[in-house]
Amino acid sequence: MGESISVLTVASRTHDLRSPRLAARWPKDRPVPELVVLDLVIDGTSFLDMVFARLPTFSLRSPLWVGRPLVPIHARALLGEGPSDLHYDDPPDHVALLMCPYCANGGCGVLSARLIRDSNRVHWTDIGRQIRNLGELDPFTFDADQYDETLRPLLNAPVHDSPTDG
Repeated sequence: MGESISVLTVASRTHDLRSPRLAARWPKDRPVPELVVLDLVIDGTSFLDMVFARLPTFSLRSPLWVGRPLVPIHARALLGEGPSDLHYDDPPDHVALLMCPYCANGGCGVLSARLIRDSNRVHWTDIGRQIRNLGELDPFTFDADQYDETLRPLLNAPVHDSPTDG
């Protein structure tokens, strides 16, 4: 019986940062606060959407904020080459997959996975241990070369001012 190998990609995704209640009262002439991130996509499905399918009001988002210094920091952690910003009681072998969309601080909220690298595979296990009622998300196994080809370019991601549509 062979191990199932998943494919990791990233895709740009824009999040409206208003709560549903605030969005209903938001003035039409005021810019909408947005966060543009690189969404983690596994086998063609957004990891965040996998979580939303279980918890529709889930509030954490990808820590890969487009144009911000956070992208290389979190890419390095996802590659297993640097620390991840986690909550104080999270195991040190975990990496943040989703974080608070306002501060991207592990102490504010994080969904993590244990990152294990072996000779030619990368494994995410123990996914979302911090999130009550999430249930078990399958462990994911990736080909290490494909995984690295997806994430390594993010180490040199451009940094710019906050993206706004004034």
